[in-house]
Amino acid sequence: MVVSLVHGNPTSLLESCTSFEQALQIHAQIILHGLHHHLYSLTRLISFFTSLPRLNAASLRHSHLLFSCVHRPNTFLWNTLIRAYSRGPAAPTHPQESLILYKSMLARDPSSPNNFTFPFLLNSCARLSMIQPGRLVHSHVIKLGFELDSFIANSLIHLYCVFVEFDCARQVFDEMCNCADLVSFNTLVSGYARGGRPADGLRLFQEMQVAGVVPDEYTIVALLSACSAMCDVKIGMQLHLFMYKSLGVNLDASNMLLKGALVNMYAKCGLMEMADRVFRTMGSEKNAAGLSSMVSGYAKCGEIDVARRLFDKMPERDVVSWTAMIGGYSQAGHYNEALKLFIEMEGAGVKPDEITMVTVLSACAQLGALDFGKKIHRNVENRFFDKNVILITAIVDMYAKCGSIESALRVFYSVAEKSRTLFLFNCMISGLAQHSNFKKALEIFEEMQSAGLRPDSSTFIGLLCACSHGGHIEEGKKLFDSMFKEHGIDPQVEHYGCMVDLLGRGGYLKEACDFIEKMPIKANSVIWGALLSACRIHGNIEIAEIVGKQLLQLDPNNGGCHILLSNIFTSANRWDDARRVRKQIGQRGIQKPPGWSYTELNGSIFQFLAGEISWSRAKEVNLMLEEMTRRLRSAGYVPNTALVSFDIDEEEKENVISHHSEKLALAFGLINTGPEATIRIVKNLRICGDCHLSFKYLSNIYEREIVVRDRIRIAMLYCPYFAEMPLYDGFCKSKKLRTEPTFLPCTHSGLEGTLQPQLLRSGLTLWLDVLHIKLNQASIHKHLINPQLTPEGEHRAITSLLVMVSTAAFIVLTIVSNFMWVLAAPFTSGYGVVVAYVTIIIYLYLVFLALCHNQLPVTSTNQVCYHQEQKKR
Repeated sequence: MVVSLVHGNPTSLLESCTSFEQALQIHAQIILHGLHHHLYSLTRLISFFTSLPRLNAASLRHSHLLFSCVHRPNTFLWNTLIRAYSRGPAAPTHPQESLILYKSMLARDPSSPNNFTFPFLLNSCARLSMIQPGRLVHSHVIKLGFELDSFIANSLIHLYCVFVEFDCARQVFDEMCNCADLVSFNTLVSGYARGGRPADGLRLFQEMQVAGVVPDEYTIVALLSACSAMCDVKIGMQLHLFMYKSLGVNLDASNMLLKGALVNMYAKCGLMEMADRVFRTMGSEKNAAGLSSMVSGYAKCGEIDVARRLFDKMPERDVVSWTAMIGGYSQAGHYNEALKLFIEMEGAGVKPDEITMVTVLSACAQLGALDFGKKIHRNVENRFFDKNVILITAIVDMYAKCGSIESALRVFYSVAEKSRTLFLFNCMISGLAQHSNFKKALEIFEEMQSAGLRPDSSTFIGLLCACSHGGHIEEGKKLFDSMFKEHGIDPQVEHYGCMVDLLGRGGYLKEACDFIEKMPIKANSVIWGALLSACRIHGNIEIAEIVGKQLLQLDPNNGGCHILLSNIFTSANRWDDARRVRKQIGQRGIQKPPGWSYTELNGSIFQFLAGEISWSRAKEVNLMLEEMTRRLRSAGYVPNTALVSFDIDEEEKENVISHHSEKLALAFGLINTGPEATIRIVKNLRICGDCHLSFKYLSNIYEREIVVRDRIRIAMLYCPYFAEMPLYDGFCKSKKLRTEPTFLPCTHSGLEGTLQPQLLRSGLTLWLDVLHIKLNQASIHKHLINPQLTPEGEHRAITSLLVMVSTAAFIVLTIVSNFMWVLAAPFTSGYGVVVAYVTIIIYLYLVFLALCHNQLPVTSTNQVCYHQEQKKR
């Protein structure tokens, strides 16, 4: 459409204008008529450009350009442009432009802001990544006397709810006196529901009824969201009934907002039958939100196939639908499928939002998929999501759970101090607790207090876990006492469980029992389970039996408790009791979850089940397992078969231990990664003591960094080159030792004339290598192996000592023989040959002794070349 010339004022054409391009033509007509300096014309143009339904960056730029042409803008023009930037597209600089305009406005005339200025300005502050500018604007509101204005007060409540500052939001609400209206109540109720305090939202609804404020559909939607967060279907049904009686809303009405909220509430509470009944009343107007709620609900109930079928039948899938299905896979524990679906989502051209990114990062954290998580992190930075503190918290959590605590700390410290929230601090403390770094966790806790943030119950759970994993018993007791005395936090069952675990790990089993008896709340199965685990660690059968009875009474179908109790009896050689417990498992139909491990390779996730290798590369993994076993024995390692709870042969027990899922994953990683790559493994159960100790050896033998995470903590095994590297407290420290000799092949294939001393010197070099190995094995036994050796380990240690003494005697004999051969050579030609043959016989005898009794690897040249080629791959 081309605007025709008119003889009147072209500004009147703006009333019929519908697009940005038409408005530009009208602007041209205004310039042709010489009206571009008139305040009225400029005000009309600026108002039009900033009021477009689809406000974009081009219209904002043009509005700002027109605004700069006004010599003395009035308050209306200032407010118009501030409002435009507050509702403009989600560019990082637009909210800041509102603040810059406000500063310029104050510089021109400090008294020019009015009650229409601050709602727009506070809306801009709510879109920033920090709350400090909002606090400054709040101070200006009080200074200019607008604190009782309901519009401004509602904007302040919204601001503080966005930043989860509910105490400030409630204070503003209470100071409104009798000015609080329906919008005020709805804003605070919705803020409570979204901010993790749904119970406070429901209590505020009761105050709302007492105050005589009639709720509307937005109130009910916020309350249903609160019920969804609490999974309280009883209150949700009462609200459903309240809709019928008080608001006159029924399922035949066309109110899609309320129906969507009902579907979401029933789905999250697990009542899929009710959710489906409400969902069917939507008819042909089913929206993406309702479909997404149904998909998420079915996935949460474990019906992931039904959820996927519903997702595949969607005619149109928006980012909400994709995120619901990805989140459904994550909730069901299908993290690998969640990542695959995210890749499919990107291939479909759907751009993920912040919620999608948080969901995918959570899946990466559970899988230990560090490479995939790094890719998401880069995507976040490129998409300007890096200012979102919730997303940054998910990134920190991902790095911490994937074993890269240095990256987690780097991201944490990249956030401005004023922007760090309580959730971010708690996430960092929990990550350090998993890595057993109590000192750094305590340092972060002190930084949190210095920033003026009050710790909550989650903060102390992380700190107490850090004390437990690091063995800081006294510090843990002090922190537990300070919860109520200094911070006014009542300990919950999780805190008591952490204390029992702390005392139990430290060996204070009696004190842990007394602690449980003195608890003001009844101990649950988790607390008794922590004490039972401690009994197994310290081998206390008496307390274990008492705790086991308590635990089986509380949770008779707990498979983990039965298995743990059976293992304790097995360790004490009480096979009859172990069989009795395992018989109960079979009689009650209790199933123990299978042990599996994940490892990541080139962005793909590979899963391994204990004792099962049923894929194409099984032969390679089996060969690597055999090599690992051989090299472990060469290093003096003795498998801890006491952990096997079956009454079978010792050889079969060793075979069971060698095929644990984490060892299969490690063998796969050694085959397919280079020597500099870190091998990261995630296990769904607790890693056994034998695997933990053998991984220390293998880290040194193969000179590789290994990071293993089980369901409780993360262990990092790192072997620096001939030196120890300082690691975080609680990490497994190891020192690289030369545990496999590289034997030099003899260059002499036969004897030519008189035997030369070079052959003897070659034998001397070889046995110097053997002596070096024996010394290093003694070092390994001294530094890495528990002094309480099994009879087999003790036998090997004695044999090693005998071979060392024999080797030393052989070296002395070789030196004397060479010396005598040199002296006697001018007088007799056969003396040296006799000495050489005697030396060779002793040499062969000692090699035979070493192979039979200590299993030293005599590696051939072909084997050495094979290992070198494998390391290159």
